[in-house]
Amino acid sequence: MSKVNKKLAGIAAAGLLVVSPVWAAPTFVDLTESNGEDSLQTIFNNFTTAPNAGLSSVDAANDMLDDAGDSYWSITGAGGSVSTMIIEIAGYAGNNAIGVYDRSNELSRVELFSGPQGAGAQSLLSIKADGSVWINGSDNLAGIDFAANAFGFYLDGPGGLFFSDSDLNLNGADQMVAYQGTDTDMIAVGGNIAGLWTDNEFVLAWEDVKNSGDQDYNDLVFIIESVIPVPAPATLALLGLGLIGLGFRARRKAA
Repeated sequence: MSKVNKKLAGIAAAGLLVVSPVWAAPTFVDLTESNGEDSLQTIFNNFTTAPNAGLSSVDAANDMLDDAGDSYWSITGAGGSVSTMIIEIAGYAGNNAIGVYDRSNELSRVELFSGPQGAGAQSLLSIKADGSVWINGSDNLAGIDFAANAFGFYLDGPGGLFFSDSDLNLNGADQMVAYQGTDTDMIAVGGNIAGLWTDNEFVLAWEDVKNSGDQDYNDLVFIIESVIPVPAPATLALLGLGLIGLGFRARRKAA
């Protein structure tokens, strides 16, 4: 069982229904390097400094979270969650914006990074007890509140508006893949001093053309810390049906 699934199973046992399905096939990621662009694997290798400099412990083709497991997230850090831009090499780089949206209402969106921001840019996301969403220590300018500490990510640019929840995208396209730290690699991003890529840090890699585009997922890549994936509503419904089934079987055995 992967680290994220062990962690989610523990949280589920504690009463928070957090689940990451393990039966889905990995999203296809094209690692071909063309037009002078680094593949997603090369990007991982480039920011890895130790123990094997230039060789990440993450396999970009196979180690992503399941699509149903990267749709929605919660902040685990008391002070909030910091995102750091790793790279943006898309043709739309100057126009793409990244932000978060309320799980209960995808129209409630708050921007983390604007189009002109590039590698090394950082954004601190905090959700207060009253639901207000703060960016870099200030309430967001739109005055948008979230219903709870549960949110998805979006990318908005000339190529379209895309969500981490694939069900909200055209034809259910998976526009974002997420990778969890392995507590193995030392990494350096954005000119910061190298640090351990821990299992509460995730790299989110985007495809910025509709219908998953060319599926290289290297158009915009950033790392976010102090978060944990939480289940999409459909996953919760399936989990509820499973629990009902288990309860029914247990009652039949007891009869």
